[in-house]
Amino acid sequence: MGAKVRIGAVSYLNTRPLVFGFDQGVASDRVDLSYDVPSVLADRMAAGELDVALLPSIEVARIGNLAIVPGLAITADGPVKSVLLVSNKPIEKIRSVALDPESRTSNALTRILFATHWNVRPSFAAGPRDLDLALSEFDATVRIGDKALFDPVPPGCAAHDLGAAWKEMTGLPFVYAVWAAKPGVVDRPLYRAFHLSRRLAGQVLETIGADYTWRGAQHPSIAIPYLTDNMRYRLGSQEAKALRLFWRLAAGLGILDHAPEPVIAFYSDNVNACVRR
Repeated sequence: MGAKVRIGAVSYLNTRPLVFGFDQGVASDRVDLSYDVPSVLADRMAAGELDVALLPSIEVARIGNLAIVPGLAITADGPVKSVLLVSNKPIEKIRSVALDPESRTSNALTRILFATHWNVRPSFAAGPRDLDLALSEFDATVRIGDKALFDPVPPGCAAHDLGAAWKEMTGLPFVYAVWAAKPGVVDRPLYRAFHLSRRLAGQVLETIGADYTWRGAQHPSIAIPYLTDNMRYRLGSQEAKALRLFWRLAAGLGILDHAPEPVIAFYSDNVNACVRR
């Protein structure tokens, strides 16, 4: 038997429905699953340390030469609750924004929304993870993941949902992350394993939300509706359209060198290999 496929995922609540089956033993003879924050996963993928990763969507375009596993993604069609701009001033008065060191996709989305949707031109800089410290140094800060979902917003501050703002601007869902693989890595059995992992989670979504622990506590009243109502895990035609638009807008602002065409891995019943179309 050859070496296992090295798979990297994000250790947030919103990734649980994609990795649940793998954690339960799906394809355990074939995969080696590890966890990290989105920005580190992207660096590991670019360095050749991973074969497949749940990558932030901006990183798929930036790294290049990657095939997207069909049908699966982390998306939301409107409010997402875990990707926020927390500000101590109204949007139109914001002059400085702290970017989240964990997520380059949300940072890019923030810059696009300021330039295209809100028509405001603040400065952007890497900010501290501590929310109070970030808001003492900047007018606003990007917050993603579990800390955005579960931590309360400080008194006197506002939380702007970036998924809702993108939907208002474009009428489209937003694609936060996809399974991205080196060409030729994902064969048909492994492709099926990714989808089986997701289907198994779909049967126990409420249990996943109720059991999830953040900083030593469980928050089922937040976690369950987040998984069942806000998050989506489908990569269809509307999501692909949104991904292309996101990349074009990012390229227009110089965040990307260019806007590539997404490469979707295609699987044939007759060929157990990842074919690029």
